[in-house]
Amino acid sequence: MRNILIVTPYMPFPLNSGGRIAQFEFNNELRHQFKVTIAFTMKPEDQKDLEELKKLWKNVNFKPYLITKKTFSDKLGSVLFRFSEFFNRLIGKGVFFFGCKTNLDKMLQQNTTLFRSKSFGFPRGFIDHFRNVLLEDSFEYVQVEFHQLISFAKYIPRSSYRIFVHHELRFVREKRELELFSFKSGFLNRIYQRNKKFELSALEKFDMVCTLSDVDKLILEKDIKKPLLVSSPVPIKAGKSANDFSSANKLVFLGGEDHFPNKEGVDWFLMNCWMPLKSKYPDLKLSVIGKWHQSTVDSYAGLLDAVSFPGYVEQLYEELTDSIFIVPIRIGSGIRMKIIEAVNAGIPFVSTEVGVEGLCFKNGHDCLIGNTPQEFCSSIAKILESKDLGHRLMTNARNTLSVENSYEKLIDRRLAIYN
Repeated sequence: MRNILIVTPYMPFPLNSGGRIAQFEFNNELRHQFKVTIAFTMKPEDQKDLEELKKLWKNVNFKPYLITKKTFSDKLGSVLFRFSEFFNRLIGKGVFFFGCKTNLDKMLQQNTTLFRSKSFGFPRGFIDHFRNVLLEDSFEYVQVEFHQLISFAKYIPRSSYRIFVHHELRFVREKRELELFSFKSGFLNRIYQRNKKFELSALEKFDMVCTLSDVDKLILEKDIKKPLLVSSPVPIKAGKSANDFSSANKLVFLGGEDHFPNKEGVDWFLMNCWMPLKSKYPDLKLSVIGKWHQSTVDSYAGLLDAVSFPGYVEQLYEELTDSIFIVPIRIGSGIRMKIIEAVNAGIPFVSTEVGVEGLCFKNGHDCLIGNTPQEFCSSIAKILESKDLGHRLMTNARNTLSVENSYEKLIDRRLAIYN
């Protein structure tokens, strides 16, 4: 049996984020075709989840790296290791001080990846851990996942076939972040250009780069010639057959705050769409499912009439039943796994163009798309006021998913890249 090492910033379990779901679905099939070893970082409190995953994947070799509290020397080493990033961030603070005027500017300042794209969000000891794992066996394939580990190709021996799975093109996300600022900055644009050059250069050191959408593959083809570029959308097994959709005057958003595109999208919706919708539809409710910090929820105190933040829910499909799914995402790349969850749950969705990017759904046939607050509110209103629009969109989306993105077809598509 062929031998593959998968290295990822975090364990693909529990299934409480799009990134974890994307890893889990593919690796769950891959372990039947390969002898799989997986290396990742984890915290002591993740041990219970690891034990659960070991029960599910009994034929997988786990190589976790335990993150412990940093010592003073660790912190000092981190500063020296990332000195240029700290220096640029210091200049950036001056740019933001004079440029930031709106609440969105301040949110982007606090969460932008511009000053983190070359300073990696994992302990330096994980590099040594990865190199030691490489020495334990002769791996035919070494597969690296997520932008945080994009520089790892240089540690992989040439005897192994080096694959990078790109869940989100970082330079696309940063370009969209820059477009949302209320001001222009030559310095920030230079940082963006530097990050893009770094990302493309790092990708060229792999033998294959696998994106999760055809859109991202086409973007990379404009700048990259050397590694083989393939796209492999994430499969999710279809849910139960949908019943007739009946709107219960409920909107649902799915996604945690720690993924900034989710936070920015919810903020945009609450600040621009929620009150106009609420004034027109007094019985309308909104549920934001996922991990959100209480301080963030408190900051929306004046806007939270009929808005709930239930956190992680065990029975997701029950929570989604007879609701309208909203995807007000304006930054990022890759694909939104949440949309596939909604389609499988049998509910219609309203999205921005960025939110549905990379998926096979068409405006007016499978979903409704709105890029401005007026368009987004109007799309929701059409479903609320129509007796059959929601059901028609939902039915079309499920048919499109089964034809274009069937689970079996997409699994076969991913497995083919290893041949």
